[in-house]
Amino acid sequence: MRRYLLTALLLLSASAYASNTYRVGSEVLTVGDSAVRAMQLMGKPDFKEPVQSDYGGYQGERWQYARDDGRIVIITIINGKVSDIADRSR
Repeated sequence: MRRYLLTALLLLSASAYASNTYRVGSEVLTVGDSAVRAMQLMGKPDFKEPVQSDYGGYQGERWQYARDDGRIVIITIINGKVSDIADRSR
């Protein structure tokens, strides 16, 4: 029983790690990279929206990129660094 639990936890941790990176050609964008690096790899965002704190203050921005394959990449920038990367279908 422990073996199955350990296997499930390892698979879950591997999928969580993979969501913190995004491959752009031969380069990789990772959480913790600067906003400048994200702009160099991804270009100018198609859409920007502000991210607010729990108290309503400005915290950062969420950048959206429409990809040619019909997917949308959402990069959250907090304090000038990439804090989250999401790759979603439309």
